[in-house]
Amino acid sequence: MQIKKILLFVLLFVSGVLLCLAQDKTSDIKWVNSNLGGFQIKIEPHTRGMMTPNLAMQFNNVFQMLRQNIAWMIPSKVSVEVYQDKKSFLMHNHDIAEDWSGALFDPGRNIIVMYDEPDHQKRMMKKFTHELTHLFVENTFNPPNSKAPRREPPVWLNEGLAVNMEDIAQTPKGGVWNNDLIVINIFSGGEYETLKKRKETGGLSQKEKEALRKFAVSDKVVFFQNFVDFMEPDSYDKALANDKVDDWYLQAYAMVRFLFRSNNSITANKRMQFQQFMTTLARYSVKTDTNGKPILSEDGKKIMVRPSEEEALKIAYKYQNILDFEKDFWYWLTAFQAMGRKKIKNNNGK
Repeated sequence: MQIKKILLFVLLFVSGVLLCLAQDKTSDIKWVNSNLGGFQIKIEPHTRGMMTPNLAMQFNNVFQMLRQNIAWMIPSKVSVEVYQDKKSFLMHNHDIAEDWSGALFDPGRNIIVMYDEPDHQKRMMKKFTHELTHLFVENTFNPPNSKAPRREPPVWLNEGLAVNMEDIAQTPKGGVWNNDLIVINIFSGGEYETLKKRKETGGLSQKEKEALRKFAVSDKVVFFQNFVDFMEPDSYDKALANDKVDDWYLQAYAMVRFLFRSNNSITANKRMQFQQFMTTLARYSVKTDTNGKPILSEDGKKIMVRPSEEEALKIAYKYQNILDFEKDFWYWLTAFQAMGRKKIKNNNGK
């Protein structure tokens, strides 16, 4: 009997240790703390090679850039874990990280997790900016310490804002995404169907081809989805399945860019409208029936719902529906591309 008690105690002790290790997957790391401004940074010491110098300062520079653009989303403190290399990053985060991951936001711990890349500091800061924006969006929809059920931000809005912020981080006028939006030949879903039919009946006339060629500065063509379809929660998954992720991200960037900063700077009016748009989407309420009575889930709990993107667009931007938003977007994009391409041709002496 005594032996059984001892074995049971050992089993419980080992199980407790394993549980603690599972809860703290970084327990084997002797972190170096490096706090600055709004950051609480934990850095894994390098056992080989040199670490990126002034890492905390670089993080803080990104933080200040975001503060200038989306100050109303900024939490008081941000926690970051920086692993010494990709191997350590993947080993300690295998349950949430993919092999291609360079950085990620862990909503379970409300923390950014990444690894050091001393030879690719710009790329590292780009990834950091992207994930930091996700943290800000998450905190807008799910304030820390809230006991409410998790609220899902629209995927296109979450990713679109993240790529916008990483673009501004490269240069205030915009970097790679801004350039792609100007030079890539972008058509709507409706235009795709029109061109498809024209191709079946002989294609474009020579005059139409020359007009397109005169306007274009690149041969690349992308077709955006109709906005109603693009705003569906599964649109990213469909793009992934069809190998169209890059096109999907460009559309998300463009749509948020139009709502947030249609020019190369953010006006006070645009900032206020975008803030109202996001805060409206994050304002959940109890789902009710036609008599105003709460609708309950199978387990007897109240169902919480957020306003639709169409409702939020109407409140913040006065669009009557998504189609009005889409029409206004295409007017803007045509003018934006024309202006940008004119500058490119002038600079090239054409």
